Amino acid sequence: MSTAKLNVWVTQKGEPCRIDGKRDAPPLFVYVLHCNGEVLEWCGRRYVAMETKCGHLEVEIPVGCYVVGAVENPHGIPPLGNHLTHIQIVRANCGDHVCVTLFNPTFHFCSHWFRTAMEVHLAGELPGEIAGRMKEALQAVARLEEVLPPDEFTVRQARELRIGRG
Repeated sequence: MSTAKLNVWVTQKGEPCRIDGKRDAPPLFVYVLHCNGEVLEWCGRRYVAMETKCGHLEVEIPVGCYVVGAVENPHGIPPLGNHLTHIQIVRANCGDHVCVTLFNPTFHFCSHWFRTAMEVHLAGELPGEIAGRMKEALQAVARLEEVLPPDEFTVRQARELRIGRG
């Protein structure tokens, strides 16, 4: 039987290019899902809440295409938990050694991109009540961002986004 090795690397919070390799860093918990969102179950194992150490986890998986993500709290919203990293899609073939890096965003980063997504959707045509509720949510997120401590990565990205929009 030929399987693949999946190496998952998780970044420091708010740092997309630095692995969280500190020994005392709180672990994140990795999930491997099929592309339809079902948890991978194989050979008597469920691939849920697998704990990282120093920002890393290595696990054997069967051949396939998967969604990989990690969370800070595995006891939150099923099946994934709370505070989700960005997710990645991986393809694992026979004998592969697959590496994936998961960006662990700050709450400021999450709120900024959520607000940006709402702004983009509001620019389109939405039914009246949905547009109204989205405008209310947009105002609430903007107020929240006023009190969140910013992170340097998000500030740079926001600046670039505004420049790109003209």
